[in-house]
Amino acid sequence: MSCSDDKKLEIILMQLEERYNALHKMRDRSTSFTLWILGFGLGLAWLLTKEGELSWLESIFLILFLVLITYVSVNFLAAIHRGFNKNRDIVIQIETSLGLYNKNNYTCSPILPDEYANRRAHWANHFTTLYLLVIATFICLIVMAATCPIKAAKKAPLDIKKLQQLEPQKAHPEMQGLPQSEQNEVNK
Repeated sequence: MSCSDDKKLEIILMQLEERYNALHKMRDRSTSFTLWILGFGLGLAWLLTKEGELSWLESIFLILFLVLITYVSVNFLAAIHRGFNKNRDIVIQIETSLGLYNKNNYTCSPILPDEYANRRAHWANHFTTLYLLVIATFICLIVMAATCPIKAAKKAPLDIKKLQQLEPQKAHPEMQGLPQSEQNEVNK
């Protein structure tokens, strides 16, 4: 099956439009996910500062949970990032085949700058920023969970009335075996 040049150009332009849309959706999805994680982090930080005390077991489980969530979150972002890079490679290939980076194809200067054809990661690139935000959030939460004060064992207050209502043997086990008259003497 052969296609005319106009039909080929139409197919390429449709592919380019589809790839642009996919890139925008991936950026939006990764940003939304990161904002959700930041909201979760802020909520958990507020609870930790409000409640103030965890048992050592609660701290350990919270830290393990946070490490797991960090791992899953970074892997989720990495999956979106890989798809983004694959789509970006296809976009660069299409833009190059259309001559959008060449001089004098459409205008006296290229329509797109050469930097757009380079997908090497930069420090301020979108996904690097999202990774840093997620990791920094979880590091702060882990530090908060690790340094949160440990709950002191709560002792029940001594209720004198209940103690007085108990039989003398139950209230004072050391009196077991004493005759009742001696127990009455001690309780006076």
